[in-house]
Amino acid sequence: MRRLVPAMLAMFALVGCTAQGSQDDGDPAGSNRPTKDSEAAKGSYTYRLPIAAYSYTDAEYASIAAAEHMLARTCMARFSLTYQPPPPNPPQPGADRRYGLSDEKSAALFGYRMDPSEAPKQPPQLDADVRAVLYGKREDASEPAEYRGQKVPENGCLGEAQSDLRKEYSDPEGAEAASRISSQSYEQSMQLPEVQAGFRNWSACMQKNGYTYASPRDPFAAQEFREGPVTEREKATAGADVACKRRTGLLDVWFTEESKLQTAMIAKDRQLLQKLQDVHRQKVAAATAILAKG
Repeated sequence: MRRLVPAMLAMFALVGCTAQGSQDDGDPAGSNRPTKDSEAAKGSYTYRLPIAAYSYTDAEYASIAAAEHMLARTCMARFSLTYQPPPPNPPQPGADRRYGLSDEKSAALFGYRMDPSEAPKQPPQLDADVRAVLYGKREDASEPAEYRGQKVPENGCLGEAQSDLRKEYSDPEGAEAASRISSQSYEQSMQLPEVQAGFRNWSACMQKNGYTYASPRDPFAAQEFREGPVTEREKATAGADVACKRRTGLLDVWFTEESKLQTAMIAKDRQLLQKLQDVHRQKVAAATAILAKG
């Protein structure tokens, strides 16, 4: 599931877009949802929300991506080009920022910025011909539409592979329902009396530490915390932010109240979400079968 909230709130929702999925996939927990029993899931608020049950795990995403690359390899062979898919590499869950900063270590090292190691990795260097056919016009509109007399798929062999795998396992209606629930529950949770009281307690705690913010979202809007190098002031502010969340119990309160909202919303769309979950299972099974063929 892709960018469900306005850009200013995207830091909190952890619902970014990656090459492994599309909006039709409907992944409300984001592309890096860990396996249910992993340590990342146990320590995360985002991945423990009820709607996360209707998203892929990181291992499932890795299988789907690997299968797409295998299909792309077959496509590349039509052009007499050799393509070696990258080895499967399940993405590591990023920082959980649905409710702002929540990790003391990250705050101490990077302030309000993302850990640089979580930035998307650059694809491996490829021969010019291989790259042109693999990606088509997705990266460079000037790339030729043909290669040695054969028409190149508009989005390259990788784009064709992704489209072929997704079109059979697409559920836009279920994906929209999952996206809506994740977005609306987040927005509505901030207006609940319990969460508003949590904001006031957090704000009072921050005030005692010399920082004036009404909401945990406010520091993210500060230009000094978005541009230039991370300063000691930013790290100190971020550290106080997380400490005050822990001291006031804001994270647990917010999670509990949003979970209640999501549970009620899910009940209203149970059939749609069940179908989405079934489609997910079918797609993962199809990807597994592609990988088994080698």
